[in-house]
Amino acid sequence: MAVCRFASLLDGLYEGWLEDPDFRPIVDQDLLDGQHRNPDPVGKPEFFTTAYFHTPDGLAGEIERAGFTGVAVYGVEGPGWPLRQEWADPQRREQILFTARSVETQPSLIGFSHHLIAAATKP
Repeated sequence: MAVCRFASLLDGLYEGWLEDPDFRPIVDQDLLDGQHRNPDPVGKPEFFTTAYFHTPDGLAGEIERAGFTGVAVYGVEGPGWPLRQEWADPQRREQILFTARSVETQPSLIGFSHHLIAAATKP
């Protein structure tokens, strides 16, 4: 399980934080090397904590370097996560789940999920 490198970029877009002079450098660093550093986690907890964020390919590579085989990376939330307020509606929930399941392994869309999960075989 990993946090996707694009999570803060997408949060910033949807929450309107990209213009915040405290948040934008966090996003820039995330995109550069995955090092997420909130300089004020007590005063701005919405900007998350200190963590390392992965790209889908980077997560797969890390697991392969650890000796596992048959690595598959999945996007957990998929493109439906911005609709989380609509989750209570059963019809919308089914549409959100259908969409997430349809693209959970699509390489061009995995990074749209905030979280990644990988499955692999232990040799």
